[in-house]
Amino acid sequence: MSKMKEYIDLGRREFMNKLEPIMSPKELEAIETAYILAKYGHRGQERDDGTRYFEHPKSVAHILIEELQINDSQTIIMALLHDVLEDSHILSPYRIELNFGKEVVIGLKLLTKKPKTGYLKRLSTYGDNKTILVKLCDRLHNLRTLKYCTKKKQQEQIEETESHLLPLVSLLIKRLPKKDKWRGEYIQKEIELICKKYK
Repeated sequence: MSKMKEYIDLGRREFMNKLEPIMSPKELEAIETAYILAKYGHRGQERDDGTRYFEHPKSVAHILIEELQINDSQTIIMALLHDVLEDSHILSPYRIELNFGKEVVIGLKLLTKKPKTGYLKRLSTYGDNKTILVKLCDRLHNLRTLKYCTKKKQQEQIEETESHLLPLVSLLIKRLPKKDKWRGEYIQKEIELICKKYK
């Protein structure tokens, strides 16, 4: 898999242009604000491969838009901001709710590993389909960039994915309406292929 596939090569204008035909002006404004805040919030942070950290949430959002054909603005906003509460101090939950609404802030709190104990159980118990979808796309992108991590981290990620994330995919598939089940099945197939590769 090429690095171009792992991290999307799109600037803000190109990213927003993909959404312009399918979003209202209000939705576009909210998504662009989330994009800018995520980029600012992760400034100075890097991934294991030296890529700036913001490329991760941007790529997660792009998986939702491009591969899963998601056109829900709140889901895309959650993807862009999914690590901001955990890794940055620029936004409080209160400020997120003011800017993006109650649904987004609740989703982001569930996506934040605070406290880390019981994190995935909380997510499966209380997370709605949008929040779980963001988490699964987050994991899918992490798996796609796993080759840049240490062998130990690779093994830990694969074990956790098989033990906890694949059951979460199965839960999502059960909960999705019939017309949307393909999205869960697509993620399941992509995750299983990568897990098999690291066996």
